[in-house]
Amino acid sequence: MLRLKDLCQYLDELLPSNGLSDYCPNGLQVEGKTSIGKLATAVSASLETIEAAIESRADALIVHHGIFWQRDSYVIQGVKRRKLFLLIEQEISLLAYHLPLDMHPKLGNNWKAAQDLGWTDLQPFAYMNGIPIGVKGKIPPTNREKVKEQLEHYYQHAAACAFGGPETIQTLALVSGGAYKSIADAAKEGVDAFITGNFDEPVWPQAFEEGINFFALGHSATERVGPQALAKHLEQALHLPCPFLDIHNPF
Repeated sequence: MLRLKDLCQYLDELLPSNGLSDYCPNGLQVEGKTSIGKLATAVSASLETIEAAIESRADALIVHHGIFWQRDSYVIQGVKRRKLFLLIEQEISLLAYHLPLDMHPKLGNNWKAAQDLGWTDLQPFAYMNGIPIGVKGKIPPTNREKVKEQLEHYYQHAAACAFGGPETIQTLALVSGGAYKSIADAAKEGVDAFITGNFDEPVWPQAFEEGINFFALGHSATERVGPQALAKHLEQALHLPCPFLDIHNPF
Protein backbone atom coordinates (compact mmCIF):
# COMPACT_ATOMS: atom_id res chain seq x y z
CA MET A 1 0.00 0.00 0.00
CA LEU A 2 1.06 3.58 -0.66
CA ARG A 3 -0.13 6.72 1.08
CA LEU A 4 -1.99 9.16 -1.15
CA LYS A 5 0.22 12.01 0.02
CA ASP A 6 3.31 10.04 -1.03
CA LEU A 7 1.81 9.29 -4.45
CA CYS A 8 1.02 12.98 -4.97
CA GLN A 9 4.54 13.99 -3.94
CA TYR A 10 6.11 11.39 -6.24
CA LEU A 11 4.05 12.44 -9.26
CA ASP A 12 4.48 16.16 -8.61
CA GLU A 13 8.26 15.65 -8.58
CA LEU A 14 8.19 13.35 -11.62
CA LEU A 15 5.92 15.69 -13.62
CA PRO A 16 6.66 19.20 -12.31
CA SER A 17 4.54 22.12 -13.46
CA ASN A 18 6.78 24.91 -12.14
CA GLY A 19 6.78 27.85 -14.54
CA LEU A 20 4.09 26.41 -16.79
CA SER A 21 1.11 28.52 -17.74
CA ASP A 22 -1.33 25.65 -18.12
CA TYR A 23 -5.05 25.49 -18.81
CA CYS A 24 -5.89 23.43 -15.74
CA PRO A 25 -4.67 22.52 -12.25
CA ASN A 26 -1.97 19.86 -12.37
CA GLY A 27 -1.71 17.26 -9.63
CA LEU A 28 -4.46 16.16 -7.27
CA GLN A 29 -7.94 17.23 -8.42
CA VAL A 30 -10.16 14.99 -6.28
CA GLU A 31 -9.06 13.43 -2.97
CA GLY A 32 -9.98 9.81 -2.34
CA LYS A 33 -8.87 7.24 0.22
CA THR A 34 -5.62 7.82 2.08
CA SER A 35 -4.07 4.43 1.19
CA ILE A 36 -3.49 3.33 -2.41
CA GLY A 37 -3.28 -0.30 -3.46
CA LYS A 38 -3.95 0.01 -7.18
CA LEU A 39 -3.48 2.76 -9.74
CA ALA A 40 -4.79 3.33 -13.27
CA THR A 41 -3.92 5.79 -16.03
CA ALA A 42 -5.96 7.07 -18.96
CA VAL A 43 -6.01 9.90 -21.48
CA SER A 44 -9.11 11.71 -20.23
CA ALA A 45 -11.34 11.68 -17.16
CA SER A 46 -14.48 10.94 -19.14
CA LEU A 47 -17.45 9.32 -17.46
CA GLU A 48 -16.59 6.07 -19.24
CA THR A 49 -13.03 6.27 -17.92
CA ILE A 50 -14.18 6.80 -14.34
CA GLU A 51 -16.58 3.87 -14.63
CA ALA A 52 -13.72 1.74 -15.96
CA ALA A 53 -11.54 2.81 -13.02
CA ILE A 54 -14.30 1.71 -10.64
CA GLU A 55 -14.63 -1.63 -12.42
CA SER A 56 -10.86 -2.17 -12.25
CA ARG A 57 -10.94 -1.38 -8.50
CA ALA A 58 -8.38 1.40 -8.83
CA ASP A 59 -7.80 3.61 -5.81
CA ALA A 60 -6.27 6.43 -7.86
CA LEU A 61 -6.81 7.48 -11.48
CA ILE A 62 -4.08 9.48 -13.21
CA VAL A 63 -5.04 11.21 -16.46
CA HIS A 64 -3.75 13.69 -19.01
CA HIS A 65 -7.06 15.56 -19.24
CA GLY A 66 -8.73 16.11 -15.87
CA ILE A 67 -12.17 17.52 -15.09
CA PHE A 68 -11.33 21.12 -14.18
CA TRP A 69 -10.37 23.65 -16.86
CA GLN A 70 -10.00 27.39 -17.17
CA ARG A 71 -13.22 29.20 -18.06
CA ASP A 72 -15.31 26.25 -16.87
CA SER A 73 -18.44 27.12 -14.93
CA TYR A 74 -18.14 26.90 -11.16
CA VAL A 75 -21.54 25.21 -11.03
CA ILE A 76 -21.37 21.47 -10.34
CA GLN A 77 -24.18 19.95 -12.34
CA GLY A 78 -24.91 17.44 -15.07
CA VAL A 79 -22.05 15.18 -16.15
CA LYS A 80 -19.50 16.95 -13.95
CA ARG A 81 -21.69 16.28 -10.92
CA ARG A 82 -21.95 12.62 -11.94
CA LYS A 83 -18.19 12.30 -12.31
CA LEU A 84 -17.49 13.90 -8.96
CA PHE A 85 -20.20 11.86 -7.26
CA LEU A 86 -18.71 8.59 -8.53
CA LEU A 87 -15.16 9.54 -7.58
CA ILE A 88 -16.15 10.65 -4.08
CA GLU A 89 -18.58 7.78 -3.51
CA GLN A 90 -15.93 5.22 -4.50
CA GLU A 91 -13.13 7.17 -2.77
CA ILE A 92 -11.05 7.24 -5.95
CA SER A 93 -8.44 9.99 -6.14
CA LEU A 94 -8.16 11.82 -9.45
CA LEU A 95 -4.82 13.28 -10.48
CA ALA A 96 -4.22 15.09 -13.77
CA TYR A 97 -1.01 16.17 -15.51
CA HIS A 98 -1.56 18.11 -18.71
CA LEU A 99 1.45 19.94 -20.17
CA PRO A 100 3.86 18.23 -17.74
CA LEU A 101 2.94 14.91 -19.37
CA ASP A 102 3.28 16.36 -22.86
CA MET A 103 6.81 17.62 -22.30
CA HIS A 104 8.46 14.96 -20.12
CA PRO A 105 11.76 13.88 -21.79
CA LYS A 106 11.24 10.15 -21.19
CA LEU A 107 7.55 9.56 -20.45
CA GLY A 108 5.91 12.42 -22.34
CA ASN A 109 3.59 12.31 -25.32
CA ASN A 110 6.16 14.04 -27.52
CA TRP A 111 9.68 12.93 -26.59
CA LYS A 112 8.65 9.33 -25.95
CA ALA A 113 6.99 9.13 -29.36
CA ALA A 114 10.02 10.63 -31.10
CA GLN A 115 12.28 8.12 -29.39
CA ASP A 116 9.97 5.21 -30.24
CA LEU A 117 9.89 6.34 -33.88
CA GLY A 118 13.67 6.36 -34.05
CA TRP A 119 14.25 10.08 -34.47
CA THR A 120 17.77 11.31 -33.82
CA ASP A 121 19.32 14.64 -32.78
CA LEU A 122 16.28 15.41 -30.61
CA GLN A 123 15.87 19.04 -29.59
CA PRO A 124 13.21 21.08 -27.76
CA PHE A 125 10.47 22.63 -29.89
CA ALA A 126 7.38 24.85 -29.44
CA TYR A 127 8.04 27.04 -26.41
CA MET A 128 5.34 28.28 -24.03
CA ASN A 129 6.51 31.03 -21.69
CA GLY A 130 10.08 29.94 -22.38
CA ILE A 131 9.37 26.26 -21.67
CA PRO A 132 9.51 23.75 -24.56
CA ILE A 133 6.47 21.51 -24.94
CA GLY A 134 7.32 19.62 -28.15
CA VAL A 135 10.31 18.03 -29.82
CA LYS A 136 12.02 18.10 -33.19
CA GLY A 137 14.45 15.65 -34.73
CA LYS A 138 15.83 13.93 -37.78
CA ILE A 139 15.27 10.68 -39.69
CA PRO A 140 17.06 9.14 -42.68
CA PRO A 141 15.66 10.55 -45.96
CA THR A 142 12.21 8.96 -46.21
CA ASN A 143 9.36 9.38 -48.69
CA ARG A 144 6.47 11.19 -47.04
CA GLU A 145 4.04 8.37 -47.90
CA LYS A 146 6.30 6.00 -45.98
CA VAL A 147 6.40 8.45 -43.05
CA LYS A 148 2.60 8.50 -43.13
CA GLU A 149 2.52 4.68 -42.93
CA GLN A 150 4.97 4.66 -40.03
CA LEU A 151 2.96 7.23 -38.09
CA GLU A 152 -0.34 5.44 -38.70
CA HIS A 153 1.19 2.17 -37.51
CA TYR A 154 2.66 3.75 -34.39
CA TYR A 155 -0.43 5.69 -33.34
CA GLN A 156 -2.91 3.10 -34.68
CA HIS A 157 -4.87 5.94 -36.24
CA ALA A 158 -5.43 7.21 -39.77
CA ALA A 159 -3.51 10.37 -40.68
CA ALA A 160 -5.05 13.52 -42.11
CA CYS A 161 -2.33 15.01 -44.30
CA ALA A 162 -1.51 18.19 -46.17
CA PHE A 163 1.53 17.46 -48.34
CA GLY A 164 2.77 21.00 -48.82
CA GLY A 165 6.46 20.24 -48.29
CA PRO A 166 9.17 18.12 -49.90
CA GLU A 167 8.41 14.55 -50.99
CA THR A 168 11.46 13.34 -49.04
CA ILE A 169 11.35 14.05 -45.31
CA GLN A 170 14.47 14.35 -43.14
CA THR A 171 13.48 16.77 -40.37
CA LEU A 172 10.30 16.71 -38.29
CA ALA A 173 8.64 18.40 -35.33
CA LEU A 174 5.96 17.04 -33.01
CA VAL A 175 3.46 18.49 -30.54
CA SER A 176 0.72 16.07 -29.54
CA GLY A 177 -2.98 16.83 -29.09
CA GLY A 178 -4.66 20.04 -30.18
CA ALA A 179 -1.56 21.85 -31.39
CA TYR A 180 -2.26 22.33 -35.10
CA LYS A 181 -1.44 26.05 -34.80
CA SER A 182 2.16 25.11 -34.00
CA ILE A 183 2.59 24.46 -37.73
CA ALA A 184 3.68 28.12 -37.82
CA ASP A 185 6.52 27.37 -35.40
CA ALA A 186 7.51 24.31 -37.41
CA ALA A 187 7.60 26.36 -40.61
CA LYS A 188 9.84 28.96 -38.94
CA GLU A 189 12.17 26.16 -37.82
CA GLY A 190 12.41 25.01 -41.44
CA VAL A 191 11.53 21.37 -40.81
CA ASP A 192 10.10 19.19 -43.55
CA ALA A 193 7.10 17.94 -41.57
CA PHE A 194 4.97 18.81 -38.56
CA ILE A 195 3.01 16.17 -36.63
CA THR A 196 0.18 16.78 -34.18
CA GLY A 197 -3.19 15.42 -33.15
CA ASN A 198 -5.93 17.63 -34.56
CA PHE A 199 -6.46 19.95 -37.51
CA ASP A 200 -8.68 22.78 -38.71
CA GLU A 201 -9.45 24.50 -42.00
CA PRO A 202 -6.60 27.06 -41.99
CA VAL A 203 -3.94 24.35 -41.82
CA TRP A 204 -4.55 23.15 -45.38
CA PRO A 205 -3.55 26.33 -47.23
CA GLN A 206 -0.93 27.15 -44.58
CA ALA A 207 0.93 23.88 -45.24
CA PHE A 208 1.20 24.68 -48.95
CA GLU A 209 1.96 28.35 -48.42
CA GLU A 210 4.72 27.57 -45.92
CA GLY A 211 6.07 24.58 -47.87
CA ILE A 212 5.71 22.04 -45.05
CA ASN A 213 4.14 18.58 -44.75
CA PHE A 214 1.41 18.28 -42.10
CA PHE A 215 0.20 15.12 -40.37
CA ALA A 216 -2.69 14.91 -37.85
CA LEU A 217 -3.06 11.55 -36.10
CA GLY A 218 -5.90 12.29 -33.69
CA HIS A 219 -5.91 14.27 -30.45
CA SER A 220 -6.56 11.25 -28.26
CA ALA A 221 -4.33 8.86 -30.23
CA THR A 222 -1.29 11.11 -29.97
CA GLU A 223 -1.83 11.54 -26.23
CA ARG A 224 -2.06 7.86 -25.33
CA VAL A 225 1.73 7.65 -25.43
CA GLY A 226 2.40 9.43 -22.13
CA PRO A 227 -0.30 7.76 -20.00
CA GLN A 228 0.77 4.34 -21.29
CA ALA A 229 4.44 5.02 -20.53
CA LEU A 230 3.51 6.44 -17.13
CA ALA A 231 1.54 3.30 -16.23
CA LYS A 232 4.57 1.09 -16.94
CA HIS A 233 6.86 3.44 -15.03
CA LEU A 234 4.63 3.53 -11.95
CA GLU A 235 4.27 -0.25 -11.84
CA GLN A 236 8.05 -0.61 -11.79
CA ALA A 237 8.83 2.32 -9.50
CA LEU A 238 6.02 1.96 -6.96
CA HIS A 239 5.44 -1.81 -7.21
CA LEU A 240 1.70 -1.34 -7.58
CA PRO A 241 -0.58 -2.58 -10.38
CA CYS A 242 -1.30 0.25 -12.80
CA PRO A 243 -3.24 -0.67 -15.96
CA PHE A 244 -3.76 1.81 -18.78
CA LEU A 245 -7.50 2.20 -19.32
CA ASP A 246 -7.84 2.11 -23.10
CA ILE A 247 -11.04 4.07 -23.68
CA HIS A 248 -11.99 4.38 -27.36
CA ASN A 249 -11.93 7.89 -28.78
CA PRO A 250 -11.41 8.34 -32.55
CA PHE A 251 -11.05 12.14 -32.33
